[in-house]
Amino acid sequence: MKKITGISFSQQAEGMICAYRYSDIDDKGTIISTNNRGSFVDDSTKTADFLAAAEKNILARIGGDGQ
Repeated sequence: MKKITGISFSQQAEGMICAYRYSDIDDKGTIISTNNRGSFVDDSTKTADFLAAAEKNILARIGGDGQ
């Protein structure tokens, strides 16, 4: 099984980059590998909407006005 251990998004010249880290775990729960990494460009509306909602929630939590 693969367990996602980290996700980040960054706007770059190529588009919205989604970078991730994950661990491989076997069916007995033994960790096979950790800190595996990958990334891809994701300019989908679904991802843009998710990031906008996350930013709005974070700003509400810290008392920001989103301006």
